Amino acid sequence: MKKGAVLCVLISVCALAAFSLANDAPSGKKILVVLDDLKLKTSHSQYFQFLESSGYTVDYLSADDRNLKIRKYGEWLYDHLIFFAPTVSDIAGVTSEDILQFIDAGRNVIIAAESDLGDIVREVASDCNVEFDDAGTNVIDHFIFNQSDIAGDHTLLVSDSYAKASIVFKDVTAPILFRGIAQDIEEDSLLLFPLVSASNTAYSATVDEPVKELFVAGKKTVLVSALQARNNARVIFSGSIDLFSDKFFSSPVSKVGADGKVQRFEKSGNEQFAKQVTQWALQEKGVIRAKNPVHHLVGETAPPPFYTIKQDVQYSIEIEEWDGQKWTPYVAPDVQLEFRMIDPYVRITLKTDGKGKFFNTFKLPDVYGVFTFKVEYTRQGYSFVNSIVREPVRPVRHNEYERFIDSAFPYYASALSMMAGLFVFSWVFLFHKEK
Repeated sequence: MKKGAVLCVLISVCALAAFSLANDAPSGKKILVVLDDLKLKTSHSQYFQFLESSGYTVDYLSADDRNLKIRKYGEWLYDHLIFFAPTVSDIAGVTSEDILQFIDAGRNVIIAAESDLGDIVREVASDCNVEFDDAGTNVIDHFIFNQSDIAGDHTLLVSDSYAKASIVFKDVTAPILFRGIAQDIEEDSLLLFPLVSASNTAYSATVDEPVKELFVAGKKTVLVSALQARNNARVIFSGSIDLFSDKFFSSPVSKVGADGKVQRFEKSGNEQFAKQVTQWALQEKGVIRAKNPVHHLVGETAPPPFYTIKQDVQYSIEIEEWDGQKWTPYVAPDVQLEFRMIDPYVRITLKTDGKGKFFNTFKLPDVYGVFTFKVEYTRQGYSFVNSIVREPVRPVRHNEYERFIDSAFPYYASALSMMAGLFVFSWVFLFHKEK
């Protein structure tokens, strides 16, 4: 073989290996940041430096840039979109429909809003069941706010009402500063959940205008929300673009409480919060996947061509979690298996060996048909797992039934007694002589 041919083969092998490694990660590394004004690169520099230092390729474009586009010739140009252009109502290269299709393609979006909210953000949010208040409104709290706003409008809020989804953020040690617009989201949704809420004394209204009707108030006032789509795309809606700013990252916090006491922190939790939420949104954590679903009869190692009713079956599956660098075993006590045909006939919790393998045994129901081994795992903050394997279950053959069953002994006895009675009657009838 010629040296040139050998070199081409080596280059091809290396390219395939690199492609395989790249696709082993749950998401790509190309980010488009759309800005209201390129000055935001300076005012939010710490946040953008964090993205670049995390290994992402980041393109910054102004909303009025004629070269702005996220798709070309039907192919997406980026893996993630950060939309820091809340006041924009019309962009030539990107519409709200483009952003929604971007999400439908399984890609991730971070959207920051503010009081002066444009149409694009509002339309995308509405299609994701997030409703922002009217333009010009702010979240106001006259009881719990930052002390620096004591003589102001009380729109600089301090909040530590974090969500219970600990996988999104675990180490936020101080409350965050927030100034922006309120959200109202669908309650009890598996896909959409609040990340930060306001206090019981907060409400949304226009500053210096009489309050005629409240859009939202109290704990229902959502400041930051998250969407985990069914295709595992992730979207963050922040009601404040200042939440990601250098000023809020480095600012101290003096939280004025409802009792008038002031609680001080040397530094706000904005930086910790923004970084951890971004890692979740870009699928660096909270990503799990299932592989190797295995089922067979108890005592065997390979699945049969078909199952028979009432047989004992063993099922196992492996679930892995992405830790930002590699796939590691996932451990949880709440993974369930359903054995179903339209409706579940069996539902059991799978045991775990602590190394990512989940397993259990069960008895097939006394019903035949095409059944599904289904593991559908939904846990707030984690990507969805849906593993389906279909197998037929047949009834017992005519020559596979037991010869005698306990419940039929009365019938056996009645048949034998009838035969014995007939024999006695026949003997008496034939051999009895009348005197």
